[in-house]
This record gives sequence, C-alpha cells and structure tokens, in this order.
Amino acid sequence: MLHYHGLGGDVKQSAKKGLERGAKKIQKNAKYLAPVKEGHLRNSIKTKSQTTQEGVEAQVYTNLEYAPYVEFGTGQRGKESNIDRPERCIL
Repeated sequence: MLHYHGLGGDVKQSAKKGLERGAKKIQKNAKYLAPVKEGHLRNSIKTKSQTTQEGVEAQVYTNLEYAPYVEFGTGQRGKESNIDRPERCIL
C-alpha cells in the first residue's frame, strides 16, 4: 500500500498509474512462468487496482484453486513434478 500524504499535485492518480504498470509487469512474468497445457492458468492471471482512504493498491491474482500448487510446488504434484518450467526471471 502506498501512502501519499503531503506530496501535492495529483499524487493519488500518479501512484495508481505506477502501481498498475508494475502489476502489469508482474502479470506478464507470471503468465510467462505458468506451465502451459491448455492455457487455463495463464489466461486466468489478472490485475486490478483501487483507490482506498489509505492510498492505492494493485493486485495480481487468479481465481483458480490449483494455482498455488503450481506456483509453490506443493500438493498433488509436489516438487517431484516433471513439468517443464522456464527459469525464473526476477524483475
């Protein structure tokens, strides 16, 4: 969450645009890293942003139940999975 008190100008809107750009970069990287069989996971990765009383926030998310298992390597497949994944690219 970004706080913007006392900075002047249209800081809230500028902060929101910056966070949205950052979220889009993270979304792009997450889609790149998602293993593709049918593309459901890759297509489900979305972004959203909102302005709150405290500041602005942006999220990268998916509503698929199995997404955490793919990301963190736990659950049904575990670390022993043979899924080919590209090397992680840290932003």
